[in-house]
Amino acid sequence: MEEHVPYEQRARRSPDFIVEYEIDLADEIGNAKPGQGMRVDFLYDGDDPQTDGVHMIWPEILDQDGLVIRDTTPGNIPKRGCANMWVVDEDRREYHHNRIKVGTKGTWWRGGRVAYVTVVQVNEFKC
Repeated sequence: MEEHVPYEQRARRSPDFIVEYEIDLADEIGNAKPGQGMRVDFLYDGDDPQTDGVHMIWPEILDQDGLVIRDTTPGNIPKRGCANMWVVDEDRREYHHNRIKVGTKGTWWRGGRVAYVTVVQVNEFKC
């Protein structure tokens, strides 16, 4: 198993926001095993992935103490919990910080729904 290196160390900044999530795999991806380091995208609630697109905002799963889980074994994350969220494209960070608010709902998406999420914290945007 390769250990996950926290994105905060890689990016040298704080996550953009934090969500509560609940894994609920769509039928078409029912055999997926979500895990730390997964490259799912973010879909805002009410947006259509075909017309509005999905966004490269990656989750980083936290344990019950709020620490980054380092175990990358597929399927080795809680069904419900919290995750740091990282806007991958630096040029899109301001757009998302203008759109994301506490209570914003969305979906983790990878060819179908992976999880439902709700924003519980928005961190200060610094360019």
